[in-house]
Amino acid sequence: MKNLLIIVSLLWAANALAESQEELYYRALKAEEAGDIPHALDLFDSAVAVSGPYTAEIQEIIDDYQEILGKTETDSVKTLSDNSWEFHTYGKINYTGLHYKKESATDAETGNEATASISASIEYETQNWNHSFEINVSGDWFIDKENMPSLDTNAWETSVGIGYSLIGNALILDIGASINFSENEECNPDFYIWAEKYLAQISKQKFGLATSGYKNFDGPTSASFYGSWHRFAKYGWNSTIYAGARFESDSLNTLYILKWLGPSLRPSVSYKFKTDISVDAKMNLFYGFVIDEPDTDYDGIQKFSGSWAFNISWKPGVFGAFVGFEQLYRRYINLPEYNIGYSEWSLLSKLNAGIKWDI
Repeated sequence: MKNLLIIVSLLWAANALAESQEELYYRALKAEEAGDIPHALDLFDSAVAVSGPYTAEIQEIIDDYQEILGKTETDSVKTLSDNSWEFHTYGKINYTGLHYKKESATDAETGNEATASISASIEYETQNWNHSFEINVSGDWFIDKENMPSLDTNAWETSVGIGYSLIGNALILDIGASINFSENEECNPDFYIWAEKYLAQISKQKFGLATSGYKNFDGPTSASFYGSWHRFAKYGWNSTIYAGARFESDSLNTLYILKWLGPSLRPSVSYKFKTDISVDAKMNLFYGFVIDEPDTDYDGIQKFSGSWAFNISWKPGVFGAFVGFEQLYRRYINLPEYNIGYSEWSLLSKLNAGIKWDI
C-alpha cells in the first residue's frame, strides 16, 4: 500500500510539472522568433502531442514547415545526386470586357480584348536555393479598337521575354527583360527587377524589405522601396502588405514628361479552400507629387493612381479556370487651366475570364 501511494504521488507530481499545450506553443514561438528552427519544430511536435485547443493550428504550422523545408523521413537533406532539375510550362488564355470613362467625355467607351501567354522554365534546386530560368511569349488582340479611341491602343501587341529568379530561405530576386512589338511600333524593349529580403519570421508571419525597378525605353519608368509583411498558410488566409515610397516618370501629354514621388501602398488578401478554390483581392495605390517640373505652370500638380481587383480561381489539377473584376483609376490635381483636352480623371473597368495550366 505504501508503494502504491508513492507511485501515485510521483505520477501526480509529474503531471503537475508537465507543461500545458499553451506553454509549449509559446516556447516554440519564442524559439522560432530567435531563429532556432530545429528547437522550435521539436517544441511544436511536443505541443501537438499534448491535447489542447491549438492542436489543429500547430499541426498546420508543422505541415507548412515540412512543405517549405522538404522534410521527410527518407529525404531530409538534398545532395547533388538528387533529381534537382525540373522543367515546367505555364499558360493562360484570357478574354476581357472593357469599359472606359473619363471626365471630359459624356459617354463611356466599351470594347473587348483577348490575350494569351505561354512560358517555359527550367528550375534547379539545391539545399538552400532555387534557380529558375524562364522564357515567355504573349499576345494581345484588341477587339473593337475603333470603339475606344481614348485609349489610343494598337490592334495587336506581342512580347517575347526572358527572366531569372532566385529564391532562398530569406531572399527573393527576380529580374527580366522583354521586347514588345505592336501594330504601330517596330520594337519597344523594357526591363524589370524585384528583390525582397526577409528580416524576421514569427509563426506564419514574415517581415522584410523590398525594392523594385521598371524601365520602358520608350515609355514610363518606376522605382520603389517598401517595408513588407506576409502571412503564409497552405490553406486559409494569406495576406501581404507593401508600404513605402515610389518614383514614377511618365508623360501627361505629348509635350512634357513629368516625374512623380510619393507614398505607395499595396495590400492583398486571399483565401484558399481545400476544394482547390481560391479567392483573392488586391490593391495598388500611389499618390504622387510632381518633382522637377518642366514648366512653372505644372508646379504643384499631384496625381492619384489606384487599381483594385477581385478574382476567383479553381485549379484542381494541371488545368484551372478563373474569373475576376478589376478597375484602374487615375486622377490629376491642380492641372493648369489651359490644359484643355486632358482629363482630370479616368476609370478603366475590366471583367476577365479564362483558363490556365501548369505542367
